[in-house]
Amino acid sequence: MLFFNIPDIFSFGDSARQQYDAHYAHNIGRDSRNSALLEPLEISLDNLQNIRVRIGSRIEKEVASGTNMTNSLSLLDSADRSLEYAIQAVSLATSTVTGTDPRPGYIETENAYIALNQTRSALGAVVDSIETDIINQASSTAAMASSTKHLLNRTKNAKK
Repeated sequence: MLFFNIPDIFSFGDSARQQYDAHYAHNIGRDSRNSALLEPLEISLDNLQNIRVRIGSRIEKEVASGTNMTNSLSLLDSADRSLEYAIQAVSLATSTVTGTDPRPGYIETENAYIALNQTRSALGAVVDSIETDIINQASSTAAMASSTKHLLNRTKNAKK
């Protein structure tokens, strides 16, 4: 009886290849290596967006207090453009996993990291410019206060 139930072990046609493909096929989106690549991108982008908001509020406070922030505002405009480019690069890198043709986006991830580093540098330049504008305003205010004080002392001495 057992003799008649032996399967045909010598037929390796398309059925064997199909079984192999089905066994080893996996969804790239669930691969932990992709999340390890993409999660830091999204965290870095979120951090840079938060820094941009804080820099903008700092500039608004300084402008309200009378500090000349024209240089910082022009640098902030270029940093905003760099941030928009970084947002696009990160979304492109993350779409390689969740898109219609899922694949690891190594090149897109590298481009996104480069865009994030450029944005980080641009925001750092804005912070440095804010510090310079504040120092220049303080020194010019101190010089003006000193000259005003000196002028007041001269007028007081002239009246005596």
